[in-house]
Amino acid sequence: MEAERRRELTALMIRFADGDRSAFKRLFDGLWPVLLAFTTRTLPSRADAEDAAQQALLKVFSRSVDFDRERDALSWALAITGYEVMTVRKQRQRRREADGDELGSVQDPAPTQEEQVMADDLRAAVRAVLGELPERDRAALAFAFTGDAAPTDDTSRKRRLRALERLRAAWRKLHG
Repeated sequence: MEAERRRELTALMIRFADGDRSAFKRLFDGLWPVLLAFTTRTLPSRADAEDAAQQALLKVFSRSVDFDRERDALSWALAITGYEVMTVRKQRQRRREADGDELGSVQDPAPTQEEQVMADDLRAAVRAVLGELPERDRAALAFAFTGDAAPTDDTSRKRRLRALERLRAAWRKLHG
């Protein structure tokens, strides 16, 4: 940014700090693109970059009365923005957030004994409900348990739909 533009931002910051609210729009228009560009370059997520830039601008405007008139307004705003970037990074680290690429490599831990017992109980309950259905309904739903592709013809789809409706009704009757 050229020196003249920086001096203009400093003058606008001084006016805003003195209570001249008419300087707000021009100050915002001058700072926002610069702060957003900074956060976009320093944070991996566009959403995080926008959030950090927005938080930085809120702090710049709320702390404008603390602005040292001998300093450059852009440098002061960028320093505040730098702290916001560090805050976002720390928050992401604490939450252990990962980008979508990293999530593919995360493996599910083995189920606990309690989870295994619950899964076995659920399977037994499904088998009990399926046992109450007529044979034609079990045959229509068999693809779901064998892993085969479901037939796509109209008759098969209608049979599956009716079988699912009866399965839901039987489940509600037994398990609420």
